Parts: sequence; structure tokens; C-alpha cells
Amino acid sequence: MKTKKKAQVKMMETIIVLLVFVFLLGMIMIFYARFQITELNKAAIELEEQRAILLINKVSSMPELRCSMSFGSASEINCLDTYKLLAFTQDLGKFEKEFTGLSSAKITKYYPVPEAGNDKECSNAIDDLTNYPHNCAYWDLYESNKETRIVFDTFVTLCTPKKADFECVIGKLEVGVPER
Repeated sequence: MKTKKKAQVKMMETIIVLLVFVFLLGMIMIFYARFQITELNKAAIELEEQRAILLINKVSSMPELRCSMSFGSASEINCLDTYKLLAFTQDLGKFEKEFTGLSSAKITKYYPVPEAGNDKECSNAIDDLTNYPHNCAYWDLYESNKETRIVFDTFVTLCTPKKADFECVIGKLEVGVPER
């Protein structure tokens, strides 16, 4: 009889040890899975940010917006033509695929700062081209219905052709990445 009870106790000990081992193994797997999910989310965010930076470069180097050879030496400084920007903002739907993966794209005059009262959107300035681009402050290139998570920006040169020369100002190209 004693050996039977001893065997039962040994078997119960073995079962308890196995249950504790399985429980610990399960806890380790849960923590490892959470760690991997966190790392995967970090990598996804980093990939989105790199893609946004690539899209900034893509937007700033679009041939539809770049200064042409008629600007002479200004065409060598990677500038954007303000008249091309104006034309671009009039037909944004045509270029929507260029902005896939973004929630917004906007160019704002940075220096010299626009005068008071001239803080309106430049696409509305098409009615008064005599004072363009001095009568506006920014160009909305793209705006989606997605909420912006983070904004990346870079400085660009904005040039306007004049009769015999050209006039350049500094602008800021801002690109927003949407929430996931």
C-alpha cells in the first residue's frame, strides 16, 4: 500500500512540475511575441518615415515644378518655378498618384516672410497675377482626409521669372505622413 501512495505522490509531483514548466514556457513566449510586435511596429514606422523622406525628394524634384533652362543659373540651384506651382495647384487631381502614402504636401514661403494680409493660398492668386507671388503665402499641393501623424520638411528655392531676370525666395516643403 505504501508504494502505491509513494508512486501517486511522485506522479503528482511530476505533473505539477510539467504544468509549471508549460506555464513558464507560455509566459516566455507571450513576452517574446510582445517584444517582436513592438520591434515590428518600430520598423514599420521607420519605413514609413523613410518613404516620406523619399517622397519629399520626389516632390521637390518633379519636372512639372522645377525651374526650366530659361532661368539660366537659377536652374542649376534646384529651384521650383512659382508659375508652375500655380498651374500645378489648379489641376491637383491629375497628380494625385504622385502623393500616394502622404496625408498632406504644402509649400510655404519662409523668407522673406509674406507681408501682413498676404497670407492666403497662392492658388487663389490666379485672379491677380500682376503682384504674383507676393500676394500669397503658400501652395497646397495635396491634402487627404487622413489625419497627419508626423510632418517632415525641407527648404526649397522658389523662383519667379521677371522680364529680364528672375526673383527667388526661400520656401519650406512640408510633407505629412498619415496615421496608420
